[in-house]
Order: sequence, then C-alpha cells, then structure tokens
Amino acid sequence: MMNDIFAALILISAVWSIAAGRQPEAAEAILQSGSDVMRLMLTVTGAMALWSGILAIAEKSGLTGAAAVLLRPLLRRIMPGLARGGDAEKYICMNVVANVFGLGNAATPPGLKAMRALAGENHLPGQQPTREMVTFAVLNTASVQLIPTTVMALRGAAGSKDPAGILVCVWISSLSALAAGLLMCLALSGGKKEVRG
Repeated sequence: MMNDIFAALILISAVWSIAAGRQPEAAEAILQSGSDVMRLMLTVTGAMALWSGILAIAEKSGLTGAAAVLLRPLLRRIMPGLARGGDAEKYICMNVVANVFGLGNAATPPGLKAMRALAGENHLPGQQPTREMVTFAVLNTASVQLIPTTVMALRGAAGSKDPAGILVCVWISSLSALAAGLLMCLALSGGKKEVRG
C-alpha cells in the first residue's frame, strides 16, 4: 500500500511540474535531494555505529550487568514476573539504556533478544504473550529519551542552529507517553502479578 501511495505522489508531482512549467526546478530538486539523502544517511549511520559499539563494549565489560542491578527495582515493579538475573532482564536493560540515549536503531537488537528471552520464560499456553512481554513492548515503544541522539543528528544535518533545542519537549512528551502506556498496561492487566523465576 505504501508503494502505491509513494508512486501516486511521484506521479502527481511530475504532472504538476509539467502543468506549471517547472520541469527544470523539479529535475534540480530531484538531484539535490539525492545528495542530501546520502549526507543524512552518513551522519545518522555514524551516530548509530558509535553508540552500537559503545553498547557492545558495555555488554562485554559487564556494565549492562551493573545497569541491570540499578534498573532491577524499577523493572520488578512494572514487570513482576520477570525472571531475576536472566537474559531477558539483561537485554531489557540494554534496550532501555539505548532508548534513553535516543538510539532507536541501536536499541532494536537487544529489544529483539529481550523479547525472545521473555518468550522462552513464557509458561502460558500457545503463543499468548505474558504481561511482561506486553509491558516491555510498551516500555520499548514509549521510551523516555534523555538525549534524543538520532533526532538531534537529523536536526543538525538539516542545518539547525540549535539541534538540542528540543530537549525539554522530548522529555515531557516521552515521559507522558511512557506513563500513559504503563498505566494502560496496569489497568488492562487488572493489576494481576504473574510471579515466576
């Protein structure tokens, strides 16, 4: 469906540029946008590579284990059935740290590993997700971002004079989204605790 939408937008733009007699400007915009996209991709890829490497070093050095100890009281409250000291807990911590620094792409691998580990701890019949799996999906999607690295990199690449000028808005919106999501999880789960592990 998205392919159809993009194809329609391209077709409408081409027809409009011909009808308005602005084919040279359209051709120039197409060429310029190609170089802009390549510059933007290099900027964002560099930021992602840096932080993905830092996360890998943190895992190998045991820093994520220390983060797990610090985050454990919070995780215990919002995911009471999470197995203590398991792989899921470690990967959830890595995912949370990556999301706090606004690294959505770097947070994806530990997020997938965390969900697989949670599925391994799942003692419910069939493919039914546990409360912890649902809560983690909300925690990952509506994460608090203290330093929105990706957004700041995009703003800097777009020529913003103050890429970090959005910090307060990001803090308010991400905290609000996380609080709303966790409250909905609590309300829809009926406050039941499935303690395992």
